[in-house]
Amino acid sequence: MKISVVIPTLNSEKTIGATVKSALQFASEVIVVDSFSTDRTVEIAEKEGAKVFQVKGSRLIARIEGVKIAKGDYVVNLDSDMYFSENFKGFEEKVIALGEITVGKGIVHKLMSIDREMTHRKWADNLSVGNGSIIPRMYDRQLLLKAYEQIPENLRSKLDAFEDSVIYYNVMKLYKDGKVQFIPNAVYHGEDDSLWNFMRKWYKYGKNAKLLRGTEYERFIYERRTRPGLSLGEKVKLLPLMVIKGVPFALGYYL
Repeated sequence: MKISVVIPTLNSEKTIGATVKSALQFASEVIVVDSFSTDRTVEIAEKEGAKVFQVKGSRLIARIEGVKIAKGDYVVNLDSDMYFSENFKGFEEKVIALGEITVGKGIVHKLMSIDREMTHRKWADNLSVGNGSIIPRMYDRQLLLKAYEQIPENLRSKLDAFEDSVIYYNVMKLYKDGKVQFIPNAVYHGEDDSLWNFMRKWYKYGKNAKLLRGTEYERFIYERRTRPGLSLGEKVKLLPLMVIKGVPFALGYYL
């Protein structure tokens, strides 16, 4: 079985080297789809052994163009600040969710660690297409190609947030078997944002979410804020993170 890793990038020179190097230990190929970075992202990715293509457009476009080039049986939709752990193994289904280990420092790292640790313990509840907080990143390539064809063109070219939910939703409409495998602690995910940059990012997510209004994907704007399976006490512990995300998101969405 061959695995292709697709990584969208934009000015990711600080992390892309480690990401590519890690991916090539497990994958047959690593495809970096770059949105014309102005730093050393392309140079570093090529040096580490990635195939690099530059494409104008959204993160979703980058994902789609990457899978068209890929030759693997499976495609992993990785981010430029993620890398694999030794637990990345044992693939049994066509749709696979990769449990994430949060790494980094600072308040954002601490809050995101709490969120992921809680929700991953309740992973079976959080794999729901509509309101689950765990979204698969690994798909059978042919299934993924068919799913991408179902996404409206106007969203393909513009969507930089919620693209993971849109992909998952369209895959599961086609995937009659419906089984989703969860691999605990399969990837590391860097969370080194300052609190200000983290909130700015969620403001941009809010502005981007407007694209989903009036579509069958609008539900993700509201439902993905939930954490199914958690106790009231656990949800209370997540309130600071929900506020830090929710306030800038609402400003971006409603203003």
